[in-house]
Amino acid sequence: MKINIPCLLFICLLLTIISCGNNAAPAAPVTGWAIGWSEDAGISTVKILKTDNGGATWTLQALPVGCEGFRGNDISAVNHSVAWAAMSSDIDNPNSGILHTADGGASWTIQAIPITKLQIKNIKGVSPTEAWAVSIQGDVLHTTDGGISWNIVEVKDVDGHIITMTQVNRMDVTGQDIWIVDVNSYDLGVIHSPDGGLTWWREQLPDLLPRHGPLSISAFSSLVAWAAVNSEGYLWWTANGGRSWNKSTDSISGTADFDDICASSANVVWIAQNNGFSSGGVAARIIVTNGIFFSHLFTDINYMMEGVAAMNDNIAWLVGFKTFTASTSLPKGVIYFTSDGGLNWQLQTMPANALNVNLWKVSFVVARR
Repeated sequence: MKINIPCLLFICLLLTIISCGNNAAPAAPVTGWAIGWSEDAGISTVKILKTDNGGATWTLQALPVGCEGFRGNDISAVNHSVAWAAMSSDIDNPNSGILHTADGGASWTIQAIPITKLQIKNIKGVSPTEAWAVSIQGDVLHTTDGGISWNIVEVKDVDGHIITMTQVNRMDVTGQDIWIVDVNSYDLGVIHSPDGGLTWWREQLPDLLPRHGPLSISAFSSLVAWAAVNSEGYLWWTANGGRSWNKSTDSISGTADFDDICASSANVVWIAQNNGFSSGGVAARIIVTNGIFFSHLFTDINYMMEGVAAMNDNIAWLVGFKTFTASTSLPKGVIYFTSDGGLNWQLQTMPANALNVNLWKVSFVVARR
């Protein structure tokens, strides 16, 4: 029998294509970090967990001596190798520190900062060499050399006046735009620089209740940013770089805090809500259209939700820590994952050596947090 070589090659190619379609290559590994702390005899110690497979497994990372007496406040994943973390002690001993890894967390170092008595609240890495950090008191720090040196950035308005902050809770950075929220500045509590920290201004949020101020902020672009206010279940957003803000007409709760928010689109925001030490928390993906919420809500009565990181409008991770009323058999911290826009949240397995770790914030490579 004569073999038709071109026909045979075509059949082999077709079988190869079919085989590849039925056995698609696995998705690229997704790296993320979560930060919190453990308590031993009343002394806090920073703890960091890492995953290289999208949360299928997590490992507790080894941290250097000097993390004792501190809580983990924030973490920012830049790429699979580089991440920064912020830690601080309590009000009575307002020391602080910045942690950095350049080898995927195999080793972490404590970086020197200009003033030690700063409670570093937030940190945001924007490249392997550049990052921003802010203290609770509003001190802004910046590095462009991977943290070898951190410099204090003066926060001044266009007239040269210092913008005072006293209770910063969250920040975000997108390109040259730096966004900071100060709860105690109330309706003027959004502080924004559109030019990499050269100039700053206060932005006014409309229709706040008396003595309420912004608690969290997330920027989707240089024009679009979202904010949430303490003890109000509404959202505020800007579409013109902060020159004007809009308040949603809809809400989830009138009294609970959105402790973290993460914008995955111009009109999609993920929230981590803390309902209190005995009431647990709520997570939600919110689509805001003309001020009206379309929400997928998830409630856990055992855990207060504190941190959320969204990859896109469908994929997000969530962390929190246990309420006083939860069973003692449960881990201190919790990690959840969703891949369907928040319709279903999958509980991630905490490693056996991290069952006593309270989790506060989470960050994934390429995610919005």
